[in-house]
Amino acid sequence: MSSPEAVPRLIRQIYQVRPDLKLPETAIHMILFEVRAALPGGNPERRHLPFYWYEHGPYSEVVKSSIDALKRRGILCDEETEAGKTLLVLNARFAAVGCVCEDDTSAIVGRIVREIDPCRIETFVNRIYRDHAPYEFMPRYRVDFLAPFKDCLASHPEGRRTPFFGPAIGRLEDALYECEAALVGEPLFEGFNDEFSAYVSGAGKAFDVARTDESTAYPVMRATYAIARDIWCAFAGGVRILKCGHDDYYDGRLRQWGQEYRETFSALVPKVHAYNRYVREFARCIPPVEPDERTTRILSSLIEGYLSG
Repeated sequence: MSSPEAVPRLIRQIYQVRPDLKLPETAIHMILFEVRAALPGGNPERRHLPFYWYEHGPYSEVVKSSIDALKRRGILCDEETEAGKTLLVLNARFAAVGCVCEDDTSAIVGRIVREIDPCRIETFVNRIYRDHAPYEFMPRYRVDFLAPFKDCLASHPEGRRTPFFGPAIGRLEDALYECEAALVGEPLFEGFNDEFSAYVSGAGKAFDVARTDESTAYPVMRATYAIARDIWCAFAGGVRILKCGHDDYYDGRLRQWGQEYRETFSALVPKVHAYNRYVREFARCIPPVEPDERTTRILSSLIEGYLSG
């Protein structure tokens, strides 16, 4: 089967297995990435699914163009949820009847799709990060720090007079220090690593502020999360440049990606510095925090991480 036909066929098979599925577009990329990972190394269909790692995980421009083509043909449609989220659904006129497991690839598609809980796509995405991300920093930062941080903010909206942080802030702080210990030791990321450590220092002060002064906790933590998102976007723009971050299919994009990464990183640096100045203003109003047993344990863990890296 030729390349123009291969990926649309695989996407249609996702919906033939479960015609009622409603999926965000990123989930299609994740499913087909998992399909490719499950295919034997010599399977010819692997070459039809080139990926690189980006902001939302493994991404394929071939998959993207195939989705767009299926939408133009009316096979897939966009459906907007009450929350304003766009999901891809199968046009009922194109629903297939009967078994689609005609070959090994189809069987793999069927197995993966049947195991997915569409209400918990993030669980599937997290597993892909843990199983396949090229660097340990990636699941530690995106799965263990950034996602719980987002959930923490969502569960404590501004103006609600409830203890914002309790044990949650300790878990976030531990996760962030573990991220710092797992920074990527590639020359491309030397400057990024310095800025990340500067952010960790500021975030530590922000966590102390949040523990001490509930009235300022939300704006400080909202700013801490906002810069954390910017940091992730900058990193994601860099990791796809590295050899293990992309398939050979995208080698022609490396110059463009390098320029984009340099621009994004240059914009990140003043943001981190501004964030640290912002946090210091709040931190001046709280008493200094004495090192405790947990702090000592975190520092010991960091030292061990650096020495073993």
